[in-house]
Amino acid sequence: MRPLLRTLGVLSALELISVVALAANLLTVHDEAVASALGPVHGALYLSVALAALLGRGLTSRTRVYAILPLLSGPLTMLRVRREAAGE
Repeated sequence: MRPLLRTLGVLSALELISVVALAANLLTVHDEAVASALGPVHGALYLSVALAALLGRGLTSRTRVYAILPLLSGPLTMLRVRREAAGE
């Protein structure tokens, strides 16, 4: 797997984990300390995925578009990265 695809895969997984943690916090205890700590982390991960996809070489345009979609960028980018790694 190319290094860019591996980086996008890791960043997308971390972004997905952060958004799931934020949603779980919102739906359960709604602790503001957790939200204030995880919110910027999620934002940084989202921007990292988007910038890596937009500036990386050799990615399909569909992968780039999926990487900038708010909320779904992590799972969609992971799906596209797996397909690109498989050569589809």
